[in-house]
Parts: sequence; C-alpha cells; structure tokens
Amino acid sequence: MSIIDNVINTVTKEVNKVQSRAQEGIQAFNLANQIKELERKKHAKMAEIGRLIFDKHQNNKDVSEDLLKERCSEISAIDHEISVLQSELDQIKINHDPDATPSQKAEAKAGYSTSAGFHCHSCGAPANREKAFCPACGESLKASDEAEKESKKPSAGTDEVEVEPEDDLPHTPTV
Repeated sequence: MSIIDNVINTVTKEVNKVQSRAQEGIQAFNLANQIKELERKKHAKMAEIGRLIFDKHQNNKDVSEDLLKERCSEISAIDHEISVLQSELDQIKINHDPDATPSQKAEAKAGYSTSAGFHCHSCGAPANREKAFCPACGESLKASDEAEKESKKPSAGTDEVEVEPEDDLPHTPTV
C-alpha cells in the first residue's frame, strides 16, 4: 500500500505544480494585456495633446493650459499603473526564469518594485525612489536622489563651504 500511496502523492504534487504554473501563465497573460490596453490609452491621450497643441498654434484655437496639464497628469497616472503592472509581471517571470540571479528572485519574492525613470547613480540599475539602497550594488540611493534634486535647483553661483579648523594635537581614541 505504501508504494501506491507514494505514487499517488507524487502525482498529486506534480499536478499541483502544473496547475500553479498554468495559473501564473494565465495571470502573466492577463497582466500583459492590461499593460497593452493602458499603453493604448496613453498613446490616445498623447495624440489628443498633440491635436490640442496643433489647434492652438496652427488654427489659433483657445486651448487652456489647465486642460493640457490635466491630460499630462492623466498620462502620468497611466504611466504609474503601467509600472505597477509591469513589476507584477516581472515578478512572475523572474520566479520561473532559470537565469535569474538569487537577488532578483529575492526581490521578486519580497515584492520589490522600481520607480519609473529612477536609476542607481552608481551602477545604473533600475531602483525604487523610496528605498535606501540599490538592490543590485548596495550603494545608497538617497545620495543619488538628493544629488538629482540639487542638480535641478537653480544656483545663484555662491556656494557656501564649511571648513573646520585642524588642530595640531594627535587624536587619541577614547574608550
């Protein structure tokens, strides 16, 4: 009886694995379709902005800046939705990719997602703006985020530098 039970248990486990992979395949297919639909909506919004700008400049129609800003914010929201769905799709793909590194699989398991357009300043890997360290190289992401913000600030040409005076006494560590 135990041999038959072992065969039944083994077959049951394998069937469950196949079912699980089939469900993940269907989920990946659905996510890819949702992404394509959002990309179509994004392109339609961009075309609408193009028509509005063309009408404004070529046909001298009155197009408010508020309307253009509203369409741009709609596109940004669509981009955000696409990045969320894309990270879900990437997680599914990485779980079954034999070439995926252990760190990629750990990121996917932990639900790590990247921020659109944000990369590590050190290695260039896509990263999450909300995280402290790069998942690829371990470098601090806050430094690159602050450097990016500083580079966008207008500079008046007068940078203050703090200098501390050096003393000539040797430093001894205190315990």
